[in-house]
Amino acid sequence: MEDKSIGKYISIISRQTQAYISREMQKLGITGSEYIFLVNTPDEGVITQQEICNNFELDPAFATRGVKSLVDKGYLTRTKSKTDKRSYEISITEKGKRLKPFIQERLDHWTAVLAGDMTKEEITEVINKLKELKNRAKKEMEKKEEK
Repeated sequence: MEDKSIGKYISIISRQTQAYISREMQKLGITGSEYIFLVNTPDEGVITQQEICNNFELDPAFATRGVKSLVDKGYLTRTKSKTDKRSYEISITEKGKRLKPFIQERLDHWTAVLAGDMTKEEITEVINKLKELKNRAKKEMEKKEEK
């Protein structure tokens, strides 16, 4: 029987990636779901919590919990925006900046593991195909929400 389930392999890779990230981040005292906020907060300046949600299609409640935990651990600061009182600005602390190289090294390692001996062109092709799949899935979910 031919195996045609794209979702099966995406799901397996996703679970393995989460297990790897969780294991590596645990060494730093953060969770596998918190690292995304650290690596995507600029070293200088701020980013809004909403921008992070939009960029990574994250649930706002999930982001609030993750950011709060990192604030409590001293890695991020979270302040009300001066220009939009409904928005929070996130900035990274010196303590948080010190973690970023280790996190990036682990992410780069995992990317290399997944890519194996693929050429740059093959990697680009895989990424483009995954983006297409993501966009189709998102579009389908938006249709379901409209009904």
